[in-house]
Amino acid sequence: MTTHRTAGPTPVARPGLSKLVWVTWRQHRTALLGMLSVMGLGALVLLLDGRSMHSAFTSSGMINCLPGHEAGYCGAALDAFRPAQDRVSQLTGLCLALPVLYGLFLGAPLLAREYESGTYRFAFTQGAGRVRWLIAKIVLLSSFTIATTTAFTAVVMWWYSPLVPLTGRLGNTIFESYGAVFVARALFAFAVGIAVGALLRRTVPAIGVTLGVWLVVVISTTVSLRQNFLTPLNTLNGTVPSTAWTVSSQWTGPDGHALTGNQVADLQYRAAEGGHKLDLGQYLADQGYRHLASYHPESRFWSFQAIEAGGLAAVSVALLILAIWLVRRRAA
Repeated sequence: MTTHRTAGPTPVARPGLSKLVWVTWRQHRTALLGMLSVMGLGALVLLLDGRSMHSAFTSSGMINCLPGHEAGYCGAALDAFRPAQDRVSQLTGLCLALPVLYGLFLGAPLLAREYESGTYRFAFTQGAGRVRWLIAKIVLLSSFTIATTTAFTAVVMWWYSPLVPLTGRLGNTIFESYGAVFVARALFAFAVGIAVGALLRRTVPAIGVTLGVWLVVVISTTVSLRQNFLTPLNTLNGTVPSTAWTVSSQWTGPDGHALTGNQVADLQYRAAEGGHKLDLGQYLADQGYRHLASYHPESRFWSFQAIEAGGLAAVSVALLILAIWLVRRRAA
């Protein structure tokens, strides 16, 4: 008697990394090319402006106004360099919004669009599996995010380099685009977008919530949280370095009452008119006025960058884990 064995179902071969890369590229190529174009155009603008700004910094004599290089009156140099400095302020402001674009156009649609269109039923039941499919996309798109923002902030660092010894970086808006914080904010926006998309399953609401969450975190960090990362230094009737980030400044009169900003300005003007322009601080101290200032020195710049970027990176990882958990729990 002949026994026939019934063949079991043929196991589905899992697609290799190259196929997952190809699928990711096919699905997100418009957003990837758009982000690459925006970041590339921004970098090109900074490179072109940097050449003229660096040249203006040298030709105007601003180098003689740096700490340790004082050469008398710098008013003429400042006036000559002002147009270039105005452009720096404008371009720095434009750079602030770039990181959130990764969340709006890469992160939020990644899962929300699949759920909204119903294509998740096909994507989640393929050989790769839903978790492997999502992890591959996260790794590939986050690598793109980190690579492009790192390249962009490297251009920012070169572009802004002449102004670092003059105005510092810690208390200026350049902090947001200079270094690891810029990269971490883009990664955070990307992670928020994926997590919100997994929760809401609708593309437009996911984009709106991602923008709102990113703005709340960035604004609250900039306005109130960052200054408390480290304990500020205090000085009484001392000079705060021009490159430092002044957290608070309070003048009091001989009777101990606090002075308003207008009162301080009038007091300093009258003292300078009286021949005490060069020894202004000591003269006012001798008259019984007290100036208490709290500040963070420029030497803490990279410490602040590491603290903020590290915190954002940790939250980003937690959000990505949340998104993977949600996809794994929800049935296709």
